[in-house]
Amino acid sequence: MDFLKLLTIGARRGRIATVPDLVTAIGEGAAYLSQGSAYAYIRARSGTMGPRLMQDAAFGAAMERCTWEGFAAFAADLILIVETDLRPCAVDPDAQVLQSLYRSVLANQDLPRHRSGQGWDDRVARFDQRVVAHLAAPPRGVGEICREGAEILLRFMPVTDDIRQADREMVLNNVQFRFIEHVEALRRRSDNRALSLALTETTANPS
Repeated sequence: MDFLKLLTIGARRGRIATVPDLVTAIGEGAAYLSQGSAYAYIRARSGTMGPRLMQDAAFGAAMERCTWEGFAAFAADLILIVETDLRPCAVDPDAQVLQSLYRSVLANQDLPRHRSGQGWDDRVARFDQRVVAHLAAPPRGVGEICREGAEILLRFMPVTDDIRQADREMVLNNVQFRFIEHVEALRRRSDNRALSLALTETTANPS
């Protein structure tokens, strides 16, 4: 599946009040953040060579791989951010519900070519570990939560290791800025009380 088909920016701007709403919003947000962050960095780094690079098939495949890996990483970050926002509602989803939510976001998209035969098992296992630690810890800010996703996106950027290391802080800062801006918009659309109750219902009535 072409990563670009994930991007439906502006297609749905309604309230987020149910679990399916949340699955859709997380997937769209993760796609938007991953592609935006990756391509903004490559354009800034490559300068006038950018258009020629984008026409190269191998480079294009590497960018598609990068954006898909970023998608999976940023979906995890967004779920943990949403959970943090739900804590004041007093009814918190448990680890199993959040783990199921992450699986649903990934399953809602066709498996990318480079993950054929492998699936997202490693990412799912990492999220399962991460969510337990997250729930046991005090609330953290958006910028801190999204650092893991930013590191993963950077790891898959089609650049040499020396450039990757030199540009690390720039990439992390850019991702954090984009996340903060996106989460503010996500919060304006979210009915946290309704979401909290919907996720609690899922806890009480697992499928």
